[in-house]
Amino acid sequence: MHVTIDVNQKVVVSTYYGEINDDDLFHVVSLIRSHPDFDPSFSDLMDLSGVTAGTFSTSALYQKSQQESIFDLESMHVMIAPQPHIFGLARMTQVFAAKKKPNTAVVQTIDEARKFLKLEKTSSA
Repeated sequence: MHVTIDVNQKVVVSTYYGEINDDDLFHVVSLIRSHPDFDPSFSDLMDLSGVTAGTFSTSALYQKSQQESIFDLESMHVMIAPQPHIFGLARMTQVFAAKKKPNTAVVQTIDEARKFLKLEKTSSA
C-alpha cells in the first residue's frame, strides 16, 4: 500500500497492491492522517487495481465503514476496482459508509475516477 497526495488537485491517492487484509483497511487511515500534506477537505481516491486477493472480513468492512471519516463530509470518495470480486466488496463498503461518506463512487477505471473527481489528466492519480 502506498499513499500520495496531489496538493494541486486536492486529492489523496491510496494505492493497494497484492493481497490486502483487515489490517490494511485500518492502517491506511494512520498513513493518510500523518502525511504532512493531508487536508481533510481533499478528495479521496482508493486505487484497488493492483489487488490480487482480499482476505478481509465483512465485519471489518462494516466496522471500517462506520468509523468517523478523517475527510470532511463534503469530500468526494472514489474506489477503483476493475476486478469483479473486489468491485463487489467496494460496493458493499459504499453502502455501509453511505452516512459517513455520502459522496462515494465505485468505478472500474482511472478515467472514470478522474471524471467523478473532476481531476485533470496530469494528476498523479
